[in-house]
Amino acid sequence: MGMVFEIVLTDLITWLVTLTFCSFFVCLNLIVSRSVACCLDELASRYPAMKFVKIISTDCIPNYPDCNLPTLLAYRHGAVEGTHVGLKSVGRRCTPESVALVLCQSEPVLNDGKSGDDDSSREDVMAGVRRQFIERVVKDHEDKDNDDDDYNSD
Repeated sequence: MGMVFEIVLTDLITWLVTLTFCSFFVCLNLIVSRSVACCLDELASRYPAMKFVKIISTDCIPNYPDCNLPTLLAYRHGAVEGTHVGLKSVGRRCTPESVALVLCQSEPVLNDGKSGDDDSSREDVMAGVRRQFIERVVKDHEDKDNDDDDYNSD
């Protein structure tokens, strides 16, 4: 089962050096609040082949502006594969599905750890992430409609 590692600056340097030799993806999340951190906990359990790491933004980069949070960096082989800055990048209502969709924009970084590196598995990953995102949006919309109906019937 996957998990999210909380680190400090000295750990970050070790992680980045180690990443040079690793083929798996790592998502570094600069945080100030727990909203995206909660999303990452769920994504870590869904996608154990990806390593999720979080660090308080100002512990990593002094005076890092809160308006740039959350900041998600996807690393592979020690290089940044994707950078996503600010709440606009993950959507106003941060959900695991919206974060997954954002992480897969530049490259489908989320997988089950069993799939190959071929184009068909990449398409499968993207299709699955898109499906989960759409299902979540529809469910949230239906829940809102049901709440509105309950309110109007009182």
